[in-house]
Amino acid sequence: MRLLLFLSATIWVSGCVSRRELAALEHDYNDLRSSNKEIKNKIKLYQDSQRKWNDTFYNLRNAYLKEIQNRKQEAKQKIAAKQSDSLRIESCLFATREEKNAYHYLNYARTKPKEFCEKFIVPYWDKTNSYENSLVKTMRTMVPVEPIFPEFRLFQSALCHARTSGKSGYVGHDRQKDPKTGSKCNSYFMGECCSYGNSDGLRVIIRLLIDNGVPSLGHREICLMKGYTNVGISIQPHKHYEFNCVLDFSAIGYE
Repeated sequence: MRLLLFLSATIWVSGCVSRRELAALEHDYNDLRSSNKEIKNKIKLYQDSQRKWNDTFYNLRNAYLKEIQNRKQEAKQKIAAKQSDSLRIESCLFATREEKNAYHYLNYARTKPKEFCEKFIVPYWDKTNSYENSLVKTMRTMVPVEPIFPEFRLFQSALCHARTSGKSGYVGHDRQKDPKTGSKCNSYFMGECCSYGNSDGLRVIIRLLIDNGVPSLGHREICLMKGYTNVGISIQPHKHYEFNCVLDFSAIGYE
C-alpha cells in the first residue's frame, strides 16, 4: 500500500510519465514487493527457529533439574537406608561394642566389597599369599549383596558355642557340653564361621574373608553369600587362643 502511494505521489509530482518510465517504476515496485516478502519469510523462519531453540532449551533445563532432583532424592534414600541399617545394629541390646563392630564391618564387606577391599585389604596386601590374592580379585569384581542383621536366636546359638569352646579350648563346629552344667549347646544356623585369636570386630571379619589355610574358602563364601539375612555374633574368651568368635547365619524362613 505504501509503495502504491509512493508511485502515485511520484506520478503526481512529476506530471505525465512515459510508458517506459511507468514500466520501470512497476518493475521496481515488484522487486520491492518480492524483496519484502523474502525478508518476511526470513523473519518468520528466524522466529520459528528461535521458538524451537527456546523450547529445546527449556526442555533440557527442566530435564536437567528433574535429574538433579531425582539424584538428590536417591542420595537421601540411600543415606536414610544406611542410617536405618546402622541403627538396627546399634540398637541391638544383646551385642557388645566389638560384636556390633563385627556386624558393621561384615555389612560393609557385603554391600561395598570393592570399597572395603581397597580400604582394609589392599594397603596390607601380601602378594605372595594366594589367599589374599584371590580375596582381592573376588572383592574387586563381585556384585554387592544385601546387608545382614542381628537375630537373638542366632546370637544364643553363637554365644553358647563360643562359651563352651572357650572354656574347654575346643576348636571346630561340633557343639560341646558345658563343663559345669553338662548340657550341650543347641545348634541353630544355616552357615557358621568360627575365628580364633581376635576380639576386634574388624580383625575377625578380615581373617574370615582371607580364610588363610582353608582351601574351600568356606568362611569367605558364607560371609559374602547372597541370601543370608540374619546372623548372630558372639566374641568370648578362649582357653588357648585368648578369644574366639562364632558367627551363625540364617535366611528368612529358617526354623
